[in-house]
Amino acid sequence: MQIGAVQMYLGYGHIFLGATSGRDMSVFDGDGPITATDRHVRVAARPQVGLVRVRLWQGAGPRVGRLVFDGALDLPDARFCVEEATGLSRFVTKVSSVEPRVLVAVDDPGHASRIDVVLEPEFVPRSAQVWTSGDPPFPKLTVAPTAPRHRADVFADALNGHDFPRRRLAAALTVMGEERRVRGSEQIVAFFINDIVEWLRWLHERITWDMCRESGRMLTEQLGRRPPEDLADDVLIDLQRRLGQQLY
Repeated sequence: MQIGAVQMYLGYGHIFLGATSGRDMSVFDGDGPITATDRHVRVAARPQVGLVRVRLWQGAGPRVGRLVFDGALDLPDARFCVEEATGLSRFVTKVSSVEPRVLVAVDDPGHASRIDVVLEPEFVPRSAQVWTSGDPPFPKLTVAPTAPRHRADVFADALNGHDFPRRRLAAALTVMGEERRVRGSEQIVAFFINDIVEWLRWLHERITWDMCRESGRMLTEQLGRRPPEDLADDVLIDLQRRLGQQLY
């Protein structure tokens, strides 16, 4: 599941991943797509031209880009840090191990603009690692062969981006319908709808909280009465009408 994301504007063409302290800059003077120590991975990224985005995943993450690092990092305080070269911008998150296995994939080795980091990919042995297949909106994921994928995980996978909005929303609604059928819990359904309301807000910069809350009410009333694909269309078309602009 995704545990964080950060976008940084880099003054220099380097971004550092790993421990919150103890970075030895003398080791990182060389060129190349990456340089790694026991605590840090330096990724060569685009400087001074646009934002570089780093997404963090725990346990399972998308199989995108080129895998440039696969190894364990020493994190003495069990915190993982994303930091630009000068140290002026950083993002830190708590992790569950002081020596996690870490996968780093980039879109363009040597000139990265999109970086995906998977922490502890279900503790998969190297020989047993499996890349699962997935069609939009579901990405290919790094998971263990026996690791269960719960409905909440699938729901989170569906809403981890905003490309294919109709497919993503329909997939999330399918999960909600199954959750309601199996568990009979309207409280859990309400929790999922709150997540969808927040996801809708990022479809366009002019979409407001009130617009999305109204869409949430529609979902609450219509869930189970219409197929997920049709209900997704209803919600997005209604949101487009109130926004006055095409969304998809």
